[in-house]
Amino acid sequence: MAEVKLARRRIEPGKEARLRSWFDELADRQSAVVETLEHEGVYTETAFVGAVDGATYLYLYMEAERLDTAEAAGEEERYEIDEEHHAVLQETLAGEWEVLDTIGHFVNPSLR
Repeated sequence: MAEVKLARRRIEPGKEARLRSWFDELADRQSAVVETLEHEGVYTETAFVGAVDGATYLYLYMEAERLDTAEAAGEEERYEIDEEHHAVLQETLAGEWEVLDTIGHFVNPSLR
């Protein structure tokens, strides 16, 4: 069964538009994104933005066969888009990633 993770990191004040612009660019470069997801063994990666107590956060959901393997492969920066992605996150995010506790993950096997 796949492993899942939801994490969040605070967006620097004034940087949300830059982050949203980057994710728009990723959507336009979907074939390059899919290539990196395949390399990492990631099934799903979804980004959300939400505000809590006056701070705005980027939330990332990831589903992979093995999260540790996926994360290690992503850190390799084998593809140019990986390097660009890490640079934009470094530019727009503050603090450390907070990983939320997974208390349930259910998959409909007939749709897999």
